[in-house]
Amino acid sequence: MAFLYVLLVVIWSTGFITGKLIVGLIDPNVYLGIRFFCAGLLFLAIALVQRRYFPPWKELPKHIIAGMLMNGFYLGFAYVAIAKGLPAGIMALIGALQPALVTLLAFLIIKEKTSLKGIVGMLIGMVGLMLVVSPALELDMNHGGVSLFTFALACSAILALSLGVTYQKMSISTSDIFSSMAIQNLAASVVSFGFVLILGESLFKLQLESILLMFWGVIVLSGGGVFLMVWLLRKVKASQVSTVLLLAPPLAAIESYFLFTESMTTIQIVGFVVTITGVYLSRAKTNKG
Repeated sequence: MAFLYVLLVVIWSTGFITGKLIVGLIDPNVYLGIRFFCAGLLFLAIALVQRRYFPPWKELPKHIIAGMLMNGFYLGFAYVAIAKGLPAGIMALIGALQPALVTLLAFLIIKEKTSLKGIVGMLIGMVGLMLVVSPALELDMNHGGVSLFTFALACSAILALSLGVTYQKMSISTSDIFSSMAIQNLAASVVSFGFVLILGESLFKLQLESILLMFWGVIVLSGGGVFLMVWLLRKVKASQVSTVLLLAPPLAAIESYFLFTESMTTIQIVGFVVTITGVYLSRAKTNKG
């Protein structure tokens, strides 16, 4: 199980890198729309070939809502917020609140309880993440403030992701994962293409880099990362999965250091260590059992 957590964090962290690489090649929601649509077709093909069972018609709305929340609205709102000038540091800082929000929603909606050690570890991990993004946050704040509407979009993105994660733990968790992922990705593509129309996005430079980035998004990010996240959510507590994902932004910072020669300060390195410590503490009880 530990290996799967590591794999999830590594794949999830590359989503931040992919977001940087598509700039100037593909508009964000054009990328997301095509990615979700192709991933949906991929899961649909697997489900049909393996003759997986599909949820009954009355259950379809639940799968559609889950996909729209965890994929379409989460990434759609986040990209729109960033497009409107929200600094990446602030987006990462708001995103750090997601594990706490998931823990609260899981407790209120599905009565999922978390140990005191898990809560303490989660809080330590959030502090570590704040240290990692603090240099970028300080730099971003020097370029002016952020409108209330843009800030609300960012908060809506994290709320959508948190609701989507919690939704995965409800009745749809007993359905076939391949057919469910097919429905969820196709539903998410509708949301993304809706944002394309609203924002008037159209950029897609047909070249090797664009094709490779699209392949990575469909096969690795959606086919691997999101699938693995949903699978883990069916096996363990939602709060545990969300807390482990706190490691993704710091890892992305390290990847950016090597790929884009972005500098890493001492406080960021300390923050990465603190985040690892927090995640370890939050997982300690589960590892013993």
